[in-house]
Amino acid sequence: RNSRDPRPVGDRGFAALCARNVVDLLSSRGYGKLVSHEKLLKDPSTKEFFDIFRFLISLVDPQLEVEGRMEDEVPAIMRRLKYPVEVNRSKLQAISGPNTWPQLLAVLDWLVMLVHLSEDLVTPLAECQFSIVETGDRDDGDHHLLRTLHENYTQFLVGKDDHSDEERLRQIYEERIEALQGEMERLREHHSGMEQRLAGFQAERERLAELQKAPAQLECEAERLRAVILSSEDRVQLIEDETAQVDASGRATGRDIEELVSSVKQLTEQVQNQAYSKKDIERLKFERNHLHEVLKDLRSDNDKFEQDVWELNMQESRRVEAIGRIVRQINEATESLEQVLLAAGAPQELALRIDLTDSSDALSALDFQDLRQAAHVVAQSRLEVAQVEEGSLLEVQDEQRIVQDELVVKDRECRRLRERFEQLTRMRDEHREWSAAQLDEALRTAEATEDAVHAVSVGTSAPSIRDAAEIDKLRLTLSAIREQGAVERSQLEEQIQRDEERFEDHRQNVLRHLDLYAQDVESLTRDLDSTLLASGDGPELGTAMCGDSPSPTKTPAAAVAAVARPSKAATRGGGR
Repeated sequence: RNSRDPRPVGDRGFAALCARNVVDLLSSRGYGKLVSHEKLLKDPSTKEFFDIFRFLISLVDPQLEVEGRMEDEVPAIMRRLKYPVEVNRSKLQAISGPNTWPQLLAVLDWLVMLVHLSEDLVTPLAECQFSIVETGDRDDGDHHLLRTLHENYTQFLVGKDDHSDEERLRQIYEERIEALQGEMERLREHHSGMEQRLAGFQAERERLAELQKAPAQLECEAERLRAVILSSEDRVQLIEDETAQVDASGRATGRDIEELVSSVKQLTEQVQNQAYSKKDIERLKFERNHLHEVLKDLRSDNDKFEQDVWELNMQESRRVEAIGRIVRQINEATESLEQVLLAAGAPQELALRIDLTDSSDALSALDFQDLRQAAHVVAQSRLEVAQVEEGSLLEVQDEQRIVQDELVVKDRECRRLRERFEQLTRMRDEHREWSAAQLDEALRTAEATEDAVHAVSVGTSAPSIRDAAEIDKLRLTLSAIREQGAVERSQLEEQIQRDEERFEDHRQNVLRHLDLYAQDVESLTRDLDSTLLASGDGPELGTAMCGDSPSPTKTPAAAVAAVARPSKAATRGGGR
């Protein structure tokens, strides 16, 4: 409860308005006595004030009975009605004082306002007759609930205890609960759908990252395949040399066998045509046995050579299958990277064309130097583009780090200025409270003195010279206190205004830096998009950057927005 009324009670215009409001209400509510505006404002009486007070209290609460002395009842009733200002008993003893009557007139005006609120709002709401249109912010269900409770209570008082209205209300609120649960379920489904879309975008981003790594992996695979082809060519050459040697040895062995067969025929004819002795026959038998053994050795050597030739043919077929498999893998990899190769300026055809039915010499004579150089050029161009993009990303990250450091410094400065502003605000409030307390004390002293002077003037013919001197002294003290409070208040207001101007300049500077940084990030984003589109990454990268998935080009702008939002909130808090 305040000792000082926040309303301009000492203003003559406000006092005239209060008197007019009281007279209008008394005339409209059928007050038994005639009360004029001028008489109530300038020449009040204690009995008249108490009669008007008792009439207004009867309008607010007809059941309230005012008993006892009015000097005691009025402060107690106003305290029960939560009147914001303390009504002193001393004021009721000298009602016609120049400082007392405006405050009591404000009490009557407050009661008039309370009567209007009771008749316009409290009573209709209690009787459930308040219109839904007039109170648009109230819920329709609350209105029906109040009306139903009123009707049920009326029926209960007359002895009719029915539960139909309770069932109807339960049904209404159950329907509302079901509707709210359906809305919550729909929001949950929408949330799950958005999470699934986010997971899809994340998977697409991972797939794009894997596709960006594919050229380097394919280059490594091509190097490995080239090494395998070279080693296979060397081994095929060795196998062909061994096959030629085996063929030559086989032909030499065949010639030896033919010569031996012809020599056997010649010897057989010689034996048939000539007469041989026993020694010659034994010698011939021995030679024949020796030739049989030689023939057997030669046959075993021939079988061994044929087995080696078959094994070499099998190895050659396996090598041909491996070469065909490697060629197919290279062609499939080239087809999968066809768009990237065309965008990098590669030849129209990088696929390998090898006829595996040709001889080993023809296969070994094939030259892949042109295709190797073209693939190397494509890989080099993709490596340069990746390096340029990586350099751009590093520059953006460095700029973002610099701006974040600047924002940290600016935020620290904003907090310091905000703390300084709050400190000055607290000092101003404390000084205002102290000044208000001093002013209230001076006003109470002056009012008590004026009331005493007025009481003395009523009892005597004229105030003494000493009383007049004390009154003049108190008036001078009051004016000095008021002037000092006004000067200190103006100084504090100027200091606060200067602090607010400095804070506003600092805020504008921070916002200007943030706008410039946002423009730089947007231009860099557009440049990266155009570069990616020109390099042939196609709509997939553009879609990944423009979608809901997080991307490197989108992170700086999000950081700027995240920093700008607390700055604006701090600005609003400082403005208040």
